[in-house]
Amino acid sequence: MISEYITATEACEFLGVAPDTFRRIVRDLSLPTVNDPTDARVKRYSRASIITLKQRPLQIPTKHRVITLSNNKGGVSKTTTAISLAAQAAADGCRVLLIDAAPQASATHSLLVDSTWSAESDHGILLSWLKGDAPFQELIKPIRFKDFQIDLIPSSPKNDQIDRSNPLEAVPALREFFESWHDSPYDYIFIDTDPSFGTLVSMAQVGSHFVICPVQADVLSVDGTIQLTRQLQRARNLTKSQFPTLLGFFLSRFDSRRRVCKEALDTLRAAYPDSVFETVIPDNVRVMESPGQKAPVNLTAPDSKGALAYKSLWKEVRERVERTATSA
Repeated sequence: MISEYITATEACEFLGVAPDTFRRIVRDLSLPTVNDPTDARVKRYSRASIITLKQRPLQIPTKHRVITLSNNKGGVSKTTTAISLAAQAAADGCRVLLIDAAPQASATHSLLVDSTWSAESDHGILLSWLKGDAPFQELIKPIRFKDFQIDLIPSSPKNDQIDRSNPLEAVPALREFFESWHDSPYDYIFIDTDPSFGTLVSMAQVGSHFVICPVQADVLSVDGTIQLTRQLQRARNLTKSQFPTLLGFFLSRFDSRRRVCKEALDTLRAAYPDSVFETVIPDNVRVMESPGQKAPVNLTAPDSKGALAYKSLWKEVRERVERTATSA
């Protein structure tokens, strides 16, 4: 039988917030408490009132919504997803910024055709901004396609130096800038990250409102998702807020003919019943070919299964963001 009351620890886990944030919520909303029958020092909270809090929209103080693609495992389609979601958002009329925060610069090489950019240069990458050598806005390179534009902040191997910098200075940098960027022209900012939990990835997560985790369609990859949920909790402890919040998981490289893919989907949905997107991304040749054409798959092969799947995923992402958050 489910208890009518839950502890503060259980409430924090359910809401996905740090203890300090929960204490502030309790104070600001004057949530009623009862004493634990086994220990009068422990306060318990009405399960119904905590569920109501979960259903309340999150307050975002900026126009832009920042979404990071993150997973400590490589080859799960983080870069492809970041590009594809950015392209779908732009095609829908949103102003979009894509930040390549991965030192291998896969998103940059997949999109940028510009002889003035060099992977060996500090100019135009996050490292130069952190060092104070360039304003953030000067990092942005517009990429114009036929029907829409994506603004890109490119990357290079030199961004790897951020992982050797002082985390106390680097980790909150993006968050502090995004919160103060009152004249931001963007509706959505997407951040592509490398497969690690280093300083650079933490900086992206702490700077985000939401995190999306692509998961390769196999059971071992699904088992590894617990590491991401722990990392996000640590990030919320730093921000002392509900951000970054997990927007959801989805399976990539999905083949419905393979039993292991179906097992992975069932396992993921059982582990995270409220956090799995309905859309799965198929193992699709057209998606794999698009980086060589320096364009997103919704332009290179708009009728392919991969492009249609990413269009469906973007619709889910946008609906979930708009349902979850409101502007303050």
